Amino acid sequence: MDANNSVPQAISHRQLITLLQTAASDTPMVEGGAEADRSDELEGLLRSYGQVSQRLLQALQQRNGALAKGRNPRQLMAIGALQAHVTMALQALTASQA
Repeated sequence: MDANNSVPQAISHRQLITLLQTAASDTPMVEGGAEADRSDELEGLLRSYGQVSQRLLQALQQRNGALAKGRNPRQLMAIGALQAHVTMALQALTASQA
């Protein structure tokens, strides 16, 4: 390790505050156009997610009896939990868009 870059054994609170105040900000510099593109992409993904989630819930509800055949109670509980989580995710998505 270089002698100029050695780590001190201790640092005072005042020295730490001074270092924190003079440190460069970690916020990334993003141009407005790139950020708008990412926002549009995210909105599209959220819209697609909502549509796929609704189709999944419809399929689960239509095939409710067929899903139960050949599955043990633990598997059925897992499918029910999946259905509950997808429903909650759709509710959260709707709330985020309101």
